[in-house]
Amino acid sequence: MSVIHSTLAAKPVQVLVGSRDQVVTPATMRTAMQNSRHVVLARQPQGQPVPADFAVQARTLPDLPAGRVRVEVLYATANPGSRNRLSGQASYARGMALGETMEGPAVGRIVQSRNPDFQAGELVSGPFGWAEHVQVSGRGLRRVPADTPSVSAWAGILSIPGLTGYFGLRDTGAAKAGETVLISSAAGPVGATAGQIARLMGCRVIGIASGAQKLRWLREVAGFDAVVDRAGAATADDLAARIAAAAPDGVDLYFDNVGGPLLDAAIANLRLKGRIVISGQISDYNTAPEQRYGTRRVDSFISKRLRMEGLVVFDFADRFDEATTAMTGWIRDGRLKFKEHIVDGLEALPALFCAQMRGEIFGRALARLAS
Repeated sequence: MSVIHSTLAAKPVQVLVGSRDQVVTPATMRTAMQNSRHVVLARQPQGQPVPADFAVQARTLPDLPAGRVRVEVLYATANPGSRNRLSGQASYARGMALGETMEGPAVGRIVQSRNPDFQAGELVSGPFGWAEHVQVSGRGLRRVPADTPSVSAWAGILSIPGLTGYFGLRDTGAAKAGETVLISSAAGPVGATAGQIARLMGCRVIGIASGAQKLRWLREVAGFDAVVDRAGAATADDLAARIAAAAPDGVDLYFDNVGGPLLDAAIANLRLKGRIVISGQISDYNTAPEQRYGTRRVDSFISKRLRMEGLVVFDFADRFDEATTAMTGWIRDGRLKFKEHIVDGLEALPALFCAQMRGEIFGRALARLAS
């Protein structure tokens, strides 16, 4: 596996326009495609997911009904936050059933349309999951501009991770210029986006990550003011001391993607009336609910008058265009950096997801299914 920054551009596709349908010409052979391979949940993971928890299935697509579009998926990904759903647990979304196609944001090209609002050849992003081809309604589809600086980014920084960072930092966290913002899993796509946006807003930003490569990227590429290496810290008190060294005057806002002892370490460093945004709890995703860490510092919420709020990015769905427009501009002018880890082929997705859950992936984890 290697780290690749995609520069794939939208490809022009010839279309034949009928009274209602728009289809790709026979030369492309895409409309003749009736079969699609999907990765499905084969069994519920017990603890850390393994590739055998998933299976590749071939499916025959039905004739395209009126009002729907057929999409060839170009880039697919998986969100760590979907881990709970694999065990059948409902959170802000229902649990997944065995045999169901794995979910996740993706970007693709419309190869056939029976929806008057979309044309064959358009690039779109949406919740297509781990599949080579899907047939969907227009609901929830977002057009990818033809001049986008990166197609793959629409399954990454311009999709759920970036949107989470944008709204979590600006709206849920209500960051203000001059504040100190602390971010866990800061080299991940959510944390890196949130941290860079905080810098653009005039905040002092401290990122927590593990390993020299990630820490160097945060300082030298993403422009974080300070970094904290969590590797080798044995206890929450050890982590708290490392944070205190980077933030001797305390922290105003903690953007949490990890949970566990790291949350307690951050709470120990929050200032009076500090805020916490709970974006994710990846340290507990593979742990049974009754064994999860939670927090041991509830008393600090009283003594420091702290506030903690959960974040579900879909609460801001009506403002997604606002966020992608802003972030695209920052990407173009070099003020917002992102990193992608891209592998090739649908079959690579289970191993990629498992490696991501083990913390072995640096950057947005993507599988390239077509070009």
